Amino acid sequence: MTTPVDLITAGSSGLHPTDAPAAARAAGEDAGWRIVDLDTSAGHDKPYFLDVCRQAFSLPEWFGGNWDALADSLSDVNARPGTLVLWHGAGALDPAVRETAVEIFTERADRTGGSIGPFLVLVGGSTETP
Repeated sequence: MTTPVDLITAGSSGLHPTDAPAAARAAGEDAGWRIVDLDTSAGHDKPYFLDVCRQAFSLPEWFGGNWDALADSLSDVNARPGTLVLWHGAGALDPAVRETAVEIFTERADRTGGSIGPFLVLVGGSTETP
């Protein structure tokens, strides 16, 4: 089984569940990755999720509150040697919001390569749903 530490060490991108967010954080910090804490446990709808993303990813105030704006903005999230997103509270979101968020995060992770650094999203807790 591949652990979060293995994923970070390998410079992997993608979206994966984890029961070890503290170990992942430590490995990310040790490797010099940008750590983004994304806690969506206090809400459930699209405006809430987009606002939490704006804050967590330090997106500009003029960030448009829609899915296309989030997808476009995440293409600018490009830290070296990588970006580690620790997502807590995914299960609290409406299923349609969570599904769209997963699609956008997966799309960003798939664009890794060349000059775009790894983008790894770890969904915390065994009861969370990526």
